[in-house]
Amino acid sequence: MKQAQNKKICILVNQFAGDGKTVKKLPVILKSFEAANIANDVFYSEHPGWFMDFIAHEDLGKYDGLVVVGGDGTIHEVVNGLMKSGKGLHLPLGIIPGGSGNAFADDLGLLNPIHAVHQIVSGNMHSMDIMRISQGDTVSYAFNIIAWGIASDVNIRAEELRWLGNSRYSLSAIISILNLKKRPILLRLDNDVIDCNAILFIALNTIHTGKGMKMAPHAKLNDGLMDLLLLRDASRFRVLKIFIQSFSGKHVSDPLVEYRHVKTFSIQTKDDLLNIDGENIGQTPIEVSLIPDALRVFTDLQLS
Repeated sequence: MKQAQNKKICILVNQFAGDGKTVKKLPVILKSFEAANIANDVFYSEHPGWFMDFIAHEDLGKYDGLVVVGGDGTIHEVVNGLMKSGKGLHLPLGIIPGGSGNAFADDLGLLNPIHAVHQIVSGNMHSMDIMRISQGDTVSYAFNIIAWGIASDVNIRAEELRWLGNSRYSLSAIISILNLKKRPILLRLDNDVIDCNAILFIALNTIHTGKGMKMAPHAKLNDGLMDLLLLRDASRFRVLKIFIQSFSGKHVSDPLVEYRHVKTFSIQTKDDLLNIDGENIGQTPIEVSLIPDALRVFTDLQLS
């Protein structure tokens, strides 16, 4: 984005995201854009799904970028709005972290809100892939994670413990490990079929998920591939060790963790709950494919 007077961005703010600290910095953020001669219109979410409706019905052609102030759940909603409306390639996306996890911002090196503003002002951008999810007649999109098994259990419990703040994820993980269970899963990974009992299955487009977990350390945002992890069997102690190692990415060296890259996959088991981009939405069966270069995002980082 060139620093010119006629440049204008649309800023979408989730004032309910995270602990609200980033929203409190909004005046400083807006002044930074104004100092770079970038005009802006600011819109605040009114209820869940509001951003998706806004993107679908608002004339966004007058803007040179769409900036999200919020967490991964907010980004999920905005990405779905862009993809479903067909506006994704025409409007580059800027991220200013304001959630509890901020996995996407972590991948982009944008955990500092002011640094994130500078990246948007610089105008440098790169394309990224998006996961397309078919659930019966319903199509949705994910930029971060699609998780099954204990990864879904952890997220469901964490929502019940929201009053604990960011520590709720670690506590939820420990509780889920203590209540560890395997369940049947039928997978098709490209042309391979796996029918087994498993503890965990995760598909990722990003390195990070949750709060600082490097769940897919080899992932790249625009390599045309999804990174998959499958854990079929392990003791509670081994699962706890894998969980701890996931914050450094060392868990993928564990021989029990199966790690591979695919372009498509499906979970054909019925009625299992899913964690999609950190949100407790959707259930199996699903079919997933990757859309290469589906969106553009403001960042100086080389994504592949």
